[in-house]
Amino acid sequence: MPQAEESTIELLKTRAAAVGMKVAEVKGLEEAIAYAVDVCDKKEFAQQYLKMKDGALSGLGPTELVFAEKKTLAAPALDDASFESLSRQCAEKGIVAGRNNLRQWEWLAGHDVGFVIADRIIADNPTCVFACMNEDVRLALSVGEEYVIVAPKSRIVKTSFDLTDYLNDLMSGPMYTDFISSSSRTADIERVLAIGLHGSLLIHLVLTEE
Repeated sequence: MPQAEESTIELLKTRAAAVGMKVAEVKGLEEAIAYAVDVCDKKEFAQQYLKMKDGALSGLGPTELVFAEKKTLAAPALDDASFESLSRQCAEKGIVAGRNNLRQWEWLAGHDVGFVIADRIIADNPTCVFACMNEDVRLALSVGEEYVIVAPKSRIVKTSFDLTDYLNDLMSGPMYTDFISSSSRTADIERVLAIGLHGSLLIHLVLTEE
């Protein structure tokens, strides 16, 4: 696919920043991986990330919950070579990297950073589209405190109407499609804004040239 027009890319950057996304630009996937590891290394420990005691959760008192000892970075969409690079960089920082079986409790209870690659990105109402039949990708987009979303410039479109044919083809059969347009936020309880209840606290949108 050809790279999006510069005006469309600038529109995305402006609108994404307006809804609270942190926007960065790098050359390619390897630099995006380094960015994600750095984000995980510098963020505060995921507060909801707990381990079960003796393999069970039910019946535990508050003093029996065990907090994990290392930060965690889930990257289920990477190929073998890219995940090996991410794992090596994580190990240097004392971070646990994961790609498969994220339904295990150690991951499902919450992880620090979810690293994913968007299938399409809409600029005018900044939205990342994911065709994710892979459950591990869905979990990385659900229970991580922060998301690092890779947005290849060749996958950016100006409006949602530009995705009409793509979405029609995508939804011609069974498909789990995820649309993420900002950090999770709600104010439906006493009109008090809460961030991160149903998803991430912060989204990093990393634009890449490839």
